[in-house]
Amino acid sequence: MDRRSRTPLLLMALTVFIDLTGFGIILPLLPFWAERLGANPVEVGLILTLYALAQLIFTPLLGTLSDRYGRRPVIVGSLLIEAAGFALTALAGSLPLLLAARFIGGIGASNIGSAQAVVADTTPPEERARGMGLIGAAIGMGFVVGPAIGGVLAAIGGVLAGAGAGAALPFWVAMGVALLNALLVTLLLPETRRRTAISPRAAGAALAGASWRQVLGHPAIVRLVAINLLFTLAFSAMEAVFPLFTQAGFGWGATQNGYVFTFVGVVIVLVQGGLVGQLARRFGERALLAGGLGLLAVGLALLPLSSTLALLLVALGILSAGDGLVTPATSALLSIASPSDAQGQTLGIAQGAAGLGRILGPLGAGALFAAGAGLPFVAGAGLALVALAFALPRLPAPDVSATQAAESATNTRAAAATGQPAAADASHALPVR
Repeated sequence: MDRRSRTPLLLMALTVFIDLTGFGIILPLLPFWAERLGANPVEVGLILTLYALAQLIFTPLLGTLSDRYGRRPVIVGSLLIEAAGFALTALAGSLPLLLAARFIGGIGASNIGSAQAVVADTTPPEERARGMGLIGAAIGMGFVVGPAIGGVLAAIGGVLAGAGAGAALPFWVAMGVALLNALLVTLLLPETRRRTAISPRAAGAALAGASWRQVLGHPAIVRLVAINLLFTLAFSAMEAVFPLFTQAGFGWGATQNGYVFTFVGVVIVLVQGGLVGQLARRFGERALLAGGLGLLAVGLALLPLSSTLALLLVALGILSAGDGLVTPATSALLSIASPSDAQGQTLGIAQGAAGLGRILGPLGAGALFAAGAGLPFVAGAGLALVALAFALPRLPAPDVSATQAAESATNTRAAAATGQPAAADASHALPVR
């Protein structure tokens, strides 16, 4: 990977890290902020559901906009919306206003597909999994660092103002982090996607979903989106009921579960940040995807059998390693299979499917847990095996003829306008490994 492609990738990883750190600052505090406004446990859960619903709806739309108008303006705009969501959260004086604020925050956080598209724009296919792994590691680090900062800020806010306005300090800091992030992207991140000429009518049709049929017409993309949905269902179900499982089996509270989730995050970061690139070059992305799904299934199946701390940590380590392999491998395969003029849209659709999984997974896990403490993990292992069945057959290579023709026409028009020779893009002639 040369320096020109490495610089935007590292800047994008830094952007994602700062973004997720800001969200991580407020994540542990949201339930208590909602309870202050009279929320019951169901309404506390609704806050996260609305946030995920916003991502489900808007991640594909922002990805489409980034394909049409460039990555940088979409990412900057989303960060500004996210900053507004943090400010409205701090100012919310009633539960409906808080719910609206978190929905707005979810819109602003719907930029992950656009961020992954920057990776697709700037890395060759053989380095794509490494690039996606770096973004995944940045996400994991944000979730590790953010809550720690949030806890410190909450303590400072309590000292400064008791139960008064000082309690909102973490939300104002998160807003400042988002604004700083938007400034850094504006000043430092180069645009990686050439803006294409498009009429307002065509743009409206794309946003309305007319071009989704083209993207989802690729069999490889459909299979990968389905795998992403099943994987997210399984993992988010585990996350939702794991504290209940350890409370019943080990008598743990929030502190012990916080330590364990930190362990999970560290394992994921190490795999995505250190191993994915080397393993992808040696075995290929499809092998990483299949291996990761297999590890996830084994780890989830072992959880109900974990009667000691040692066994529990082994099970969590296995499923965390699986998560660390699946996420970047899926994103890399999606970007390779996607037409180059629809990278943001394709990755946005996949992230939207993941958002749906984050909505449905906890709901299903709660119902299963009521019937048996180990059932959500067994069901999750089953979902991982179904996803593995989708991943094992060789993914079909993308149909590049129409895409290359369209890209050739676009490059020719751009060359005529700039006086430069048209550039060829052969990346999509590569097989999906």
